[in-house]
Amino acid sequence: MNPDLLVPDATGGCTALRAAGGTDGLAVGALVDPHETPTPLARRLDGAAIRVRGYLAPSLSPRAGRFLLTEASLAPCHLCGNIHGVAVGLAVEPSAPIAADIAMHEAVEVAGVLSLSAPEADGPVRDFALRDCTVVRLPRPDSAAGSEAKAWLRRFLDERSDPVARTRPMRPARPVTGAGPADTVLTNGHIRTVDRLSTTAEAVAIRGGRFIAVGDADEVATHAGPDTEILDLAGRTAVPGLIDSHIHQFYLGLNLPTVQLLDARSVADVQARIAERAAATPDGEWIVGTSGWHESLLAEGRMPTRWELDEAAPDNPVIVPRGGHVVTVNSKALERAGIADDTPDPVGGVIVRDPASGAATGVLLESAAYFARRVAPLIPPEDEMADLLKAAMKELNSYGVVSVTDPVIDETSMAVYRRLRDEDAITVRSELLYKAADRAGTERGIAAMQAETGDDMLCFPGIKFMLDGGVEGARLAEPYRIVPGEQPHADYRGLLMTPPGGEEEFVECLKLVAEAGMQAQTHGVGDEAIDVIIRCYAAVAEQTPIADLRWTLMHVFLPTDEAIETMRRIGVLATVQDHPVLLGHNQRRWWGDERAAAAIPIRRLIDSGLLVGGGTDGPVVPVDPFLSMWWMVTRGTLLGYTLGEDQAISAAEALELYTVNNARIMGVEDERGSIEPGKQADLAVLSQDIVEIEADEIRNTRALLTLVGGKVVHRDGM
Repeated sequence: MNPDLLVPDATGGCTALRAAGGTDGLAVGALVDPHETPTPLARRLDGAAIRVRGYLAPSLSPRAGRFLLTEASLAPCHLCGNIHGVAVGLAVEPSAPIAADIAMHEAVEVAGVLSLSAPEADGPVRDFALRDCTVVRLPRPDSAAGSEAKAWLRRFLDERSDPVARTRPMRPARPVTGAGPADTVLTNGHIRTVDRLSTTAEAVAIRGGRFIAVGDADEVATHAGPDTEILDLAGRTAVPGLIDSHIHQFYLGLNLPTVQLLDARSVADVQARIAERAAATPDGEWIVGTSGWHESLLAEGRMPTRWELDEAAPDNPVIVPRGGHVVTVNSKALERAGIADDTPDPVGGVIVRDPASGAATGVLLESAAYFARRVAPLIPPEDEMADLLKAAMKELNSYGVVSVTDPVIDETSMAVYRRLRDEDAITVRSELLYKAADRAGTERGIAAMQAETGDDMLCFPGIKFMLDGGVEGARLAEPYRIVPGEQPHADYRGLLMTPPGGEEEFVECLKLVAEAGMQAQTHGVGDEAIDVIIRCYAAVAEQTPIADLRWTLMHVFLPTDEAIETMRRIGVLATVQDHPVLLGHNQRRWWGDERAAAAIPIRRLIDSGLLVGGGTDGPVVPVDPFLSMWWMVTRGTLLGYTLGEDQAISAAEALELYTVNNARIMGVEDERGSIEPGKQADLAVLSQDIVEIEADEIRNTRALLTLVGGKVVHRDGM
């Protein structure tokens, strides 16, 4: 069939117009109904070459090379300047990379072949898309044809403004087992469903741990019975339960009883808190500080030294981590670690020394920190650790968090998680990744994960690798800056922590994960490390497609354009966290302002067509998701300055990163991530509407009520 323009007529048929003479393209809504299924017209056009107009948007599908053509845009419209709610979308698969001058969310015309996945008569269609496409940008208003394009878009935007159409569910309701009245109804609220239509609702009904109705208050009220609990939201905003796709939940539990330092503002404050703990600790026993703080918050702008910690606790070994890559310790701890003033720097680490005397200051970076960590207190007995893990989940519930990926798991921590599941004590749905560093560890991790049985509360999806360090150890293509008293080497470029067999062994590890049908997630911060990771992912993808396995790059601080394009091509996903709120200080000092501002380019990642999820990496940084979303929207830091404002995203996008996007990365988008009939009843009621308030107020948001599977796991003020 010729690439004619096909326009639906008043009878529901279509009229073919020669491309040369046609003035209108086919609207997306003529092909996709509000339930995300093909319309009768789309079924008739299966295999036809057609042209469709709309907005080009990143696809939420992990399928490589796929974009979305939507009827409206979440970005400012190039034609009218407004921001329109996204309606239905059609998947498009270009035959060649999108032209560099076409931006995401821009008005375009797409020509391609409509392809349905072999429908049988009126049977269900598994997938359909416009394939082998060419994408052409529609003229902007300042061009001669701009008024025509603007008029066309205005017509279909007006036609789609029917409020009934906007509030229809994204897809037909999933089957819900059981019958009878709802267990719970939440009503009189402003409920952001985060479905594909970005709809809002007044009420939801819950039965058997799942949403059974979402809509206006009168409609949902029909599901209430005499024993139904009615919760009046009094106009408050509710959102899907929040998901953190990268948080060390197990270590958050370990971190809870440590000396808390986030509110310390001077070395003297740190000393006072350590001294207070020392007064209640027997001589010779360890004192451990929190990892979730940063020296940039102190007036001195540096880590306390061994001598300052000696003053606070002369009779106890002291270790104060900062994140996962840096510690400072006192003299007794240095002695127990076997580190003297003349101990050489270990491979991949730095023993920070006083510039004048050469004495070790107590600050240990990257692999040097390991020597102190290995002699510090071990994980407590299982009974105590189980209580700490429950407390960590309770804290996350207090922020509206209902699901996490815990990325550093071994046999010991898995046993504690299993215990909580057996006791029905898990209140945060937990996806666990086994950490491996070489082929033997990968084999052990795969066997350990395959031996487990997952369920809705505890799942074992894959393996985590780590190829470089944090801000002070990221593997960079160009050298770090010299930081007096901390980083003295002019040629220092950070760590590259491939397995002993180098990239070849890393590819072998990844092949094992692919053969097992499991997810691989890899820590990548520096540009060179990211290039290695993506190069190895691509080597595996040549033999085994990985898009459906949802392989992921974690952190993504300094990706090159080439790495991003390869990620898009082979279907690699990305998770980002708000490290700069605390670590931006050292990004600037160690990397320089240009690299610091370019780090974690969320806007660029999304606009490149990647699926991006959000998180915190807590307790490396605070576990508060609203602080993380505040950073995404403002690019602010706790020191008051911003880094990389051009990479900010909207509040609505930040909410998507913390809900439906993370669900897709976890592979559970059919179960959670949005508020829709049939999905698990995970929900958070907030103190304010994070999408509508001033951006700087997002970090002051609280969760007033958190539900996991319809059960209240947190309540504060409701």
